Amino acid sequence: MLYLTACALNGIKPDAERIQKMDLDTLYKMAKFHSLTAIVAISLEKGGITLPAEWAEEKAKAIRKNMLLDAERSKICRWMEENAIWHMPLKGVILKEMYPGLGMRQMSDNDILYDAAHQKELMDYMKSQGYTPESVGKTHHDTYWKPPVFNYEMHTMLFDRRSEFYTYYADIRKKLIPDEGKQYGMHFTDEDFYVYMTAHEYKHFSNGGTGLRSLADRYVYRKAKPQLDDAYIRQEQEKLGIAEFEEKSRKLAEKVFSDPNSPLTDVQKQMLHYYLFSGTYGTVGNVVRNKMKGDSKIGYIWRRIFPDKEFYQTYYPFFYRHKLLLPAAWAFRLIRGGLFRSKKWLTELRVLGKL
Repeated sequence: MLYLTACALNGIKPDAERIQKMDLDTLYKMAKFHSLTAIVAISLEKGGITLPAEWAEEKAKAIRKNMLLDAERSKICRWMEENAIWHMPLKGVILKEMYPGLGMRQMSDNDILYDAAHQKELMDYMKSQGYTPESVGKTHHDTYWKPPVFNYEMHTMLFDRRSEFYTYYADIRKKLIPDEGKQYGMHFTDEDFYVYMTAHEYKHFSNGGTGLRSLADRYVYRKAKPQLDDAYIRQEQEKLGIAEFEEKSRKLAEKVFSDPNSPLTDVQKQMLHYYLFSGTYGTVGNVVRNKMKGDSKIGYIWRRIFPDKEFYQTYYPFFYRHKLLLPAAWAFRLIRGGLFRSKKWLTELRVLGKL
């Protein structure tokens, strides 16, 4: 998977003899785990392989979905421009354009930051366009879904109040630059985009983990933007406490994708192992292990049942404002968890028992 991804990212034709020795069924499962099926499929084709049906389908779906999301996003952003709502596409929306080929960077959704003062107006518009508001006003982003593939996360903030990055990004408007020819469409400087993508990756890396697509994103971005002001980037990342993480992940990405056969240090092997076994969206096991650091099992369970005040401020603002009703919130969470999240809870407990 690493070899074929590296070939695709660098425009190299893979070695046909090497491909013939690969177990394509197992490769498919691993690539799927990392949302890399499309880019690996493209590499296999260049190596002379006639794609099996599931590979061909993944490649076609990735291309189709990117095109559909792009067209629909343009319509949403045009509506926001016409209604004087500032907005900015995020993360994969920008990164996918830097990959060498259409569909190489698979997308599960599109993320757009927008002016939270217009949350109700946006919801009304999205509903008028056939979207189902799956979650609005409950976290730092609202989610909207419309068949067959339209999934949008509309961010009112980049990070919620519980995040270590919340304060840095609280007044985000100051960092935004109007798009050319637009009054309300915004973008980051190249450096600020890189700082944000690193902070976002670290959030996932330090929680449930994140997979090889994140490493590929870093490699692609640095390759597309060779003239970045690294002094500024380092300064801002030190403020966020992620400068060391960025340096380690950047060097790992360079090694893995510029020469996947190059030797890794022991630290790099350990870091790569973590990426490899986290997959695109992380694992419950990683969440438990990362949250357990420096705590006992009883302490972990206690914090899961009785979270800190920032949790209630973010997810249960009514109970946060009426603190005498907090016991009702505890009961509600336990009952809801037992009814709808018992499988996830049992997984957590199994992982906890093995530590």
